[in-house]
Amino acid sequence: MDLKTKYKAFAKAALATMFWGASFVAMKIAVEEASPSMIVWVRSLAGIGVLLISLLAKKNINLSLSSKDLIYLAILGFMGVTFHNLIQAEALKTAQAATSAWIVSTTPVIIALLGWMFLKEKIAKTGLIGLFSAALGVLMVLGEGSSLMPESIRVGDILISLSAVNWAAFTVFSRKFLGGKDQIVSLFYVMSFGWLFSNIPAYISGMSFSLSWQAWASLLFLGVLCSGVAYIFWYDALYVLPASQVGVFMYLNPLTATATAVVLLGETLSPRDIAGASLVALGLWLVNKKSKHDLSS
Repeated sequence: MDLKTKYKAFAKAALATMFWGASFVAMKIAVEEASPSMIVWVRSLAGIGVLLISLLAKKNINLSLSSKDLIYLAILGFMGVTFHNLIQAEALKTAQAATSAWIVSTTPVIIALLGWMFLKEKIAKTGLIGLFSAALGVLMVLGEGSSLMPESIRVGDILISLSAVNWAAFTVFSRKFLGGKDQIVSLFYVMSFGWLFSNIPAYISGMSFSLSWQAWASLLFLGVLCSGVAYIFWYDALYVLPASQVGVFMYLNPLTATATAVVLLGETLSPRDIAGASLVALGLWLVNKKSKHDLSS
């Protein structure tokens, strides 16, 4: 792999995670008026539109896949689109955008472990220190209270934690599937299946399109940039880089989310939140530092 290709993949992974960081704020705004199922439905549909444009811009498009591949992509669509976005939108009814992003930022640690288990990507023993640090940091960021550990934990925080594990699994399984395949075609099927699955909860809960311009702007941001452009960038990066190296760019997610939440939502971080976020950042650095060292050895 030449340096230009490598740095281009780094840039795409960074932009994707920055969009996703801001998505916590966008979802927080949208969920005030729209149901979580509607958010996922609109977001997925807009993402499909972006992917269609990308496909039309390509030459020699081949959409034919085996039944086995379609089943695999359907599972990824449920994991990475329907389920992931649905539980995050539901979580942000009660969870803060900034602290939610810090919880999700532990995804690289989980990815490194899953990458070691399923993709045979190396992780040093000292990476366990990073895992412990990140886990302790998440405990401090979770829930409410002024003590070192949370006095109560919101349901939203539990759902956000679940989304981090789910996204880690989605990333590793996507990486395993991508070998030798067209990532845009694969992603188109992933997003399409995700949208198809989202019709079920959308139909059950119902949808109202009488929303404010702020809610619609948030939905379009989520769909076009977060479910369209960001997914394309993420898959492009996964196509050329190990899952553990791509996953580390998730550290930009909470930084972007925190800055955006402070400016647009007026959220603040308590001293405990800041301490927890620092431990998460330390854990991510340790895991990434060791993962990169091992991968280059």
